[in-house]
Amino acid sequence: MIINNVKLVLEDDGSLEVQDGRISAFAESQSRLAEAIDGEGGWLLPGLIELHTDNLDKFFTPRPKVDWPAHSAMSSHDALMVASGITTVLDAVAIGDVRDGGDRLENLEKMINAVEETQKRGLQPR
Repeated sequence: MIINNVKLVLEDDGSLEVQDGRISAFAESQSRLAEAIDGEGGWLLPGLIELHTDNLDKFFTPRPKVDWPAHSAMSSHDALMVASGITTVLDAVAIGDVRDGGDRLENLEKMINAVEETQKRGLQPR
């Protein structure tokens, strides 16, 4: 796949080639191949990286006393991240409760198991 006519986050505009789901080449000029996609002058950004978050917790317990199924929680979390342009997340999975009767510690094992299970299914990289 080749994408033409986009503002790359580089010094110059150009085109981008993708092979097997990975960026394989940049070019400062437009590709003349008929199958090249016209990016219509839009911005083409790499996936963003979230270096620290405790966001996953909120998907396991979206409201007090609501326990969301692990696979659904992981899928919803990942969908929101990707829709936001974030393709890599380092979720610190909060392990300490800041209030009595909280569910963070109870959810910790569920979150770890959910991450491991989605990795086994090939739904997340290791």
